[in-house]
Amino acid sequence: MSTQQPEQRPEGPVSDDNAVAEYLLAHPDFLRRRRDVLAALDIPHDVSPAVSLIERQVAVLSEEASQLRGRLDELLRVARDNDRLADQLHRFTLELLAADGLERVLVTLRDGLRHDFRADVVQVVLVGSGLPAVDVPVLAADDPAALRLWEAFPDARPRVGRLDRESLDLVFGDHAEGLRSAAVVPLDEPPLRGLIAIGSRDPERYCADHGTVFLERLGAVAARVLRQAMPR
Repeated sequence: MSTQQPEQRPEGPVSDDNAVAEYLLAHPDFLRRRRDVLAALDIPHDVSPAVSLIERQVAVLSEEASQLRGRLDELLRVARDNDRLADQLHRFTLELLAADGLERVLVTLRDGLRHDFRADVVQVVLVGSGLPAVDVPVLAADDPAALRLWEAFPDARPRVGRLDRESLDLVFGDHAEGLRSAAVVPLDEPPLRGLIAIGSRDPERYCADHGTVFLERLGAVAARVLRQAMPR
């Protein structure tokens, strides 16, 4: 008695192709229901040697769809980064408000920026009349060093990017060596003025094309808390 060998099913791509073909034949409305799949397919429209208008339109639409997906991915990334920064700024604000006294506020400010905002060096410079002596540079309003600061950073908005050597030395002093990018945040809460300088050894950490909204909020919060912590 002869034994009949079981039918060998093809494996690999051929089997996959057959399965896809069988499914599409059984569901002829699939591509009408799934236009996203249809848009991603490479369907030749052979009118060799010329390229048909339909084929060109499909190529253009596919390219536009790919660009839109890329933009959407970028928007989602920015939104996630903004959410993370908002949470960090919220926690940081609560820590500053909980600090007792000017010295403690300054310690919390510098430590928080170094740890939570991944800064290599943080320098706070205070400018004003009658400010108490603290563990940061304190300059009188007419001090030549203060005047040089305002000349180097005349804008009331944060400055982000790579600073020249003179500006780095001006704001970071002995800690300027090795810094490749920085964010300089003004403090303007009369009678207290000054700045917060945040430095990084990574040249891409603080880029000129980065937004400054969170830095502006950080400067406003820090300046208000510092002024309120000053001895009256």
